[in-house]
Amino acid sequence: MADFFLLRRQRHQKKMMKYMRYVLNDHFVLVCLFLLGGLGFYYSNLLKQLPPHFPWSLPIVGIIWWLVLPLGRLATLVEPADMTFLLPKETEMGGYLSRGIRHSLALPFTIELLICGALLPLVILAKQISFANFFFFLVMLWGLKFSHLRIQRLACYQDTRTQVTRLTISWLITSGLIIFVGLYGPAWLGMLAAILTVGAFVSLTQENGRLLDWSKMIDQENSRLHRIYQFINLFTDVPEIEAKVRRRKYLDGLLARISFKQENTYLYLFARGALRGAEFGGLFFRLLIVGGILLFSLNDFRFIVGVSLLFIYLIGFQMIPLYKQFDYISALRLYPVPQKFKRQALQRLMVILLIAAAIIFTLCSLLQSSIVESFILLVVLLMEIGLFAWLYLPARIKKMED
Repeated sequence: MADFFLLRRQRHQKKMMKYMRYVLNDHFVLVCLFLLGGLGFYYSNLLKQLPPHFPWSLPIVGIIWWLVLPLGRLATLVEPADMTFLLPKETEMGGYLSRGIRHSLALPFTIELLICGALLPLVILAKQISFANFFFFLVMLWGLKFSHLRIQRLACYQDTRTQVTRLTISWLITSGLIIFVGLYGPAWLGMLAAILTVGAFVSLTQENGRLLDWSKMIDQENSRLHRIYQFINLFTDVPEIEAKVRRRKYLDGLLARISFKQENTYLYLFARGALRGAEFGGLFFRLLIVGGILLFSLNDFRFIVGVSLLFIYLIGFQMIPLYKQFDYISALRLYPVPQKFKRQALQRLMVILLIAAAIIFTLCSLLQSSIVESFILLVVLLMEIGLFAWLYLPARIKKMED
């Protein structure tokens, strides 16, 4: 079963790497670097302004560490057909699931490493301790996460629902107490308590001859993969996710304004695809919400302008594939519409959506900027929209048509 899990893991990783080249594109990496740089700048200034022994440092760190712990699910990599073909190997599935735990540790351990390192300056500020305590805190968090994955492993077996619920509640309470001990007491004491907790949960989560709940295990794995595919679907098409159309009745008034003319054929399709399609509509609203939230949190006008320009570009760039979205419709081939109408329709829709986004970003900036600065922001965004719609977009469309 060790070789079988290795084969499954290699196939899964190969598939994920194929999608990651679309997720980690230049634009997404640029946004991440820009946001991390801005957050790092503000965090650095905040640490300089906080007084020594700031009383809220440890509670803030403790709550964040406790909330981060549940991130990361057990990856069993099982498939629906396993219910039939792996049934004769059920007695060997314990080792298979243990390897699944080791595979599942990579992501949460990395997240906890980054979060622990980022928040350590607050702990040092409050307790005046050395950097060496970082390793005690890290081992403490890793041990608590391993215990959580052991509970998820037990949940793969039959007749464990009540036990898993009790263990999960106990783990949440115990984790909070251990983090409290590690922050307010010696860091090594928190690490020691976490190691003892690992031993206790390993003992309490033994399967003891139980049979696997194949249906539940397969459903949990499908749910885990679905969440991953939903994220990837923001950047590229994922065959495993079926696109859905939402009515969004509150937008009927806007869509009804499109007159039924031949030159509006593509505008009719693009508008409904952008506002009602799960792929483009969800992407537009998510970027709009994330950009608005970021603008609420910024108080430097230069950063406000930079973030606004960046999100206007991202919204426009992510909507460009809408141009090819309806090429499969046979009616457009039976009753062809000139290509110039298609290009004009996307250009017109893009201008409308980006101007709406620019107005919303400008309104968000009013909370942190003066009216004059917000007006300047709106003018800058309108200039960017003009350059995007009449220079960049035609070049991209021409490249897509070649």
